[in-house]
Amino acid sequence: MKVDIGIASLCKKGEEVCGDTTKIIEEKDSTTVILSDGLGSGIKASILSILSTQIASRMLEKNIGLEEVFTTIADTLPICKVRGIAYSTLSILKVKIDGSAHLIEYDNPSLMLIRDNDIVPIKKIKRNIAGKEVYESFFQLELNDLLFLISDGVINAGVGGLFELGLGRDRLLDNIFKRNLTEQAADKVAEKIIGLTEACYMGKAGDDSTALVIKSRRPRSTVVLTGPPQKRRYDSQLVDKFFDYINTQKIVCGGATGNMVARELGLEIETSLDYIDPSVPPIAEIEGIDLVTEGILTLNKAVDKIKQLSERNNFSDISGLDSKGDGASVLTESLLKADEITFLMGSAVNPAHEELMKSLQLKPRPVIIGKLVNLLRKYGKEVYIEKY
Repeated sequence: MKVDIGIASLCKKGEEVCGDTTKIIEEKDSTTVILSDGLGSGIKASILSILSTQIASRMLEKNIGLEEVFTTIADTLPICKVRGIAYSTLSILKVKIDGSAHLIEYDNPSLMLIRDNDIVPIKKIKRNIAGKEVYESFFQLELNDLLFLISDGVINAGVGGLFELGLGRDRLLDNIFKRNLTEQAADKVAEKIIGLTEACYMGKAGDDSTALVIKSRRPRSTVVLTGPPQKRRYDSQLVDKFFDYINTQKIVCGGATGNMVARELGLEIETSLDYIDPSVPPIAEIEGIDLVTEGILTLNKAVDKIKQLSERNNFSDISGLDSKGDGASVLTESLLKADEITFLMGSAVNPAHEELMKSLQLKPRPVIIGKLVNLLRKYGKEVYIEKY
């Protein structure tokens, strides 16, 4: 089991930064999500929530248990003497690949779980950790479950205005069901919850608000065929190997590679003349292949896109990907959405490419695939390379 995660936030009116902070930690056998809401709003609240999430994420990356993580944060962030409440809230949810989930919540609205369009109650154990009252839960996820971690800005949306006591949990859930959001992708659901929140505030948000939406699913796999084999007599074997992958997204990268596949299958390759991005060659189509792109230019551009994305969000999620619909954008999005990726890389060298690569300062196929593999592994992907 894997999970898709969508995150959307809204700043309090007049503030430039959100006081809520989220963090995603992808590991081979689990995914951990963290939500912290700093006291107040703006820069101060943001610093407090960032501190909480950074402490938690660094400790979790070292395989320290959730209880010890929370104890450290609770000791680090004392209670505000004026308001008598914590400087920041915290929710930590860890989901393993077998669907088992462990949740610790401190002062955030309770996690909500929807399964088959019904609300599923989660048994909570009240505990005292480092002098703080927290709630801990252990439960089992099923495929297509939908979970919501939200900050109190969502629950309180419209308080004293549209609603005397705010949007509230029940109205939020009613809206989710009435709009059939349970059938939509996690990122779209998060965006629509924050859209609803902003509407309840009538465009004048009274608090920072964050929706973190998690949807469980089956793992996704992708196989990428790039470059013909060194000897042409192995073409048919490589194409057969490519089609041995069942229930897997199939991608071909490279003009010569696309021609080889079409030839071995006895099919036509149809190349688009639409340059969506002038710096990226257009995509093509071969029956039975999910995506066919040009090779070296597109692969180099995909690496650049993933680097830029990772610099912005430190490998936390892909929601910031700027997808224009060109070959490099679609390739990047496909790779980042996959959980397991196999590269079938041919070793044939095209002499015509050597001068082009030098003039454009492009990396050759083995180098650029190596860089791509390293970046994808930092995103928690399982990546394999087979050379021919």
